[in-house]
Amino acid sequence: MDKSEFMEGKRVEQLAIKKARLDQTDEINEVVSETIKEIYSKYYSDEVVDFFLELHNHDNIHKDILEGNTYVIACGAATLGTGTINQNAILRVYVTPNHQHEGIGTKLMDCLEKEIIKNYSYVNIDASLPAVEFYRKRGYELLRQAEHSVANGKLLSYSIMRKREFDIDPAFYNAPSVLVRKEIELQGLDFDEYQTKVPQRVYLLADSLFDTMLAKNIATLTFDVGGGIYVMNHNSNLGFAKGEMCSPGLATQAEDLYAAGVKELIHVGFAGGNKIGDYVLTDGAYNDTSITRLYGFKGERIDSTKDLTDSFCMELEKKGISCIRGYHWTTDGGYIQPEWRERYYFNDLGAKCVEMEGAGLFTIANFRSRKATAIYVVSDSGSNDEWELGWGESTLEHSIQKLIDALAES
Repeated sequence: MDKSEFMEGKRVEQLAIKKARLDQTDEINEVVSETIKEIYSKYYSDEVVDFFLELHNHDNIHKDILEGNTYVIACGAATLGTGTINQNAILRVYVTPNHQHEGIGTKLMDCLEKEIIKNYSYVNIDASLPAVEFYRKRGYELLRQAEHSVANGKLLSYSIMRKREFDIDPAFYNAPSVLVRKEIELQGLDFDEYQTKVPQRVYLLADSLFDTMLAKNIATLTFDVGGGIYVMNHNSNLGFAKGEMCSPGLATQAEDLYAAGVKELIHVGFAGGNKIGDYVLTDGAYNDTSITRLYGFKGERIDSTKDLTDSFCMELEKKGISCIRGYHWTTDGGYIQPEWRERYYFNDLGAKCVEMEGAGLFTIANFRSRKATAIYVVSDSGSNDEWELGWGESTLEHSIQKLIDALAES
């Protein structure tokens, strides 16, 4: 790093961003007008430049400051830039010409975007010609080109852009812990003590699997959270609950259970696969759901917790249960995607089965830094030309009972 790069880095560290005060109206107006006159004149006609100067005049700047929407970025006493937010839109972002390309605009945009995504899932911006490339590099996508007539028949051309994907801070999104705490306290219980007593591992069982486990009469309904946790009579660190259906349902249930103090969640469900009665222990899910994206995960695949999956695999093997290991596919629309074999099974991805919950669970586990994995009993077979249902077949019933027996003996 040379001296100029070092000094630039030090300057960015010293920058401070605050909401603008009314007595800063003149300073902000000067930053805006100076930047428009010097930069915009290189891209637009005089009529367009005059339009921008009038749009961002002293009175409009004063009004936005009064409403608490305008921010300034400064180094010491020197105001170097400004930006304004209006609901989920960013506007009037300007950095003085002699301080551009120093990271000031980037730091200012980071702040403005952070404020908006506290309440909205995306940010809109109307980008002038000199700013389009800057916003594109920040992840904004072009929605459409627009034009606006100004004086003397001249046209202002600009881009309407939107940014949808943001990193999300789990500490900020703390609603599950707040709500679960309130729920526990309304039961007359101490929340901190409650967290130390819930089972460390909870199996989330699909409907008939839950009924089969319940019929064994080896657990007691002890904790009224996440749909109700049954604690194993022989091991207070193990429990089970009836798993919710589909990714949003299971994700919400996982949020509650993790907030209550559970450390490991293992989904035990059914899936479409190759051979009825097979077990698939998953390393993660190819994702076709909205939950994963909404929590800020952008990849095609969301992983289960490797060390938990590995240890659970060994536990099952000791009980005589052999699993197919690999990635599977989670989709929100199982009924409208019968071609899943062509898309996932008979191609390079090699998904071992298809179901509708796993990605939701793994999303929450990754987001909350907890542990989760899943095992699926293949109840439907896509290995032939027509889909085959295994319900009522002895092969499926045997696999269900064998797996439940193994979990009950953990």
